[in-house]
Amino acid sequence: MTVSGGVTGTGNLILQNDSAIVDGITLSTASVNNAGTITNNGTGAETLISAGIGSNVTAVTENSGTSALNITGPITVNAAGTMLTNANASGSSLLTVSGGVTGAGNLILDNNSAIADGITLSTTSVNNTGIVTNSGTGTGATLISAGIGTNVTGITENSTTSALNSSGAITVNAGGTTLTNASGSSLLTVSGGTTGAGNLIIDNNSATANGITFATGSINTVTNSGTGAGAETIGVVIGSSVTGVTENSATSALTVSGAITVAAGGTTLTNNNASGTALLTVSGGTTGAGNLILDNNSAIADGITLSTAAVNNTGTVTNSGTGTGETLISGGIGANVTAVTENSTTSALTISGPITVNAA
Repeated sequence: MTVSGGVTGTGNLILQNDSAIVDGITLSTASVNNAGTITNNGTGAETLISAGIGSNVTAVTENSGTSALNITGPITVNAAGTMLTNANASGSSLLTVSGGVTGAGNLILDNNSAIADGITLSTTSVNNTGIVTNSGTGTGATLISAGIGTNVTGITENSTTSALNSSGAITVNAGGTTLTNASGSSLLTVSGGTTGAGNLIIDNNSATANGITFATGSINTVTNSGTGAGAETIGVVIGSSVTGVTENSATSALTVSGAITVAAGGTTLTNNNASGTALLTVSGGTTGAGNLILDNNSAIADGITLSTAAVNNTGTVTNSGTGTGETLISGGIGANVTAVTENSTTSALTISGPITVNAA
């Protein structure tokens, strides 16, 4: 059965492919735009929506153990939000969206099943003007392998059981993009890196260590400001487009174990804590051509600590924090560094690692 003239009206649309025919129900060409929901619950083979899904649709649910739902057309989110759900109690059928997401509104992802990647957004980018929230009650993860575009201002992991994996590149919004882990032990994993002209805010509000995990790829300007007790580790390279890394959480420490490539105009490491004991620790070393500025604006001893790998950017290192807490470099200073300057009236600079003198 092929429907190419579109769907309108007020009410819910139920798709029931009880046959063994792949794409036995196909909705193509004109958009599906009923004011209501779409549910796939056939007992047979896959159902296909190659037409777009309009902004009147508030929810799309995969509810079949055998009939997968494949959406290759774009989804335009509803102004009040659009929810994608995999409600399977059994089976292995996926809800796959490969046509991208646009529109002004929030996207909610609820994988309530035990199916790995039970909701998969692939190929075309997720780029709704709003936030993306994962809040499923199942144990199956949700996967966004498509890129996440500049219109998205926040990505939130809000499930205690269903992890959210973002393996496509995140292009940061000009006004900033916030990554949040709001609860539970399920991780928000970013493995596709981040690009774009804007600041990346990391809010691990959970008690889970590395509740937001960066697996591979470079990232851009970063602020850690979570309210939870879980520490954060950035284990990937921080690229030369980054101008600052800021620790701004009283409870969630930030460790950068990947190398920092200093920006040509300089990269500033800051601990801005007015209270608390959370450290900014850099153990992956520094490279790149530019100056490194260290601003421990807190009262935390060794509030900025550079350990393990050497600080070896081609340029200078300046300590200029306004706090009373000292800054510590225990990882050594390499031969590319031409000068080290203490320029704070309150924050001491301690170098306990070896200094390799520049040839010039």
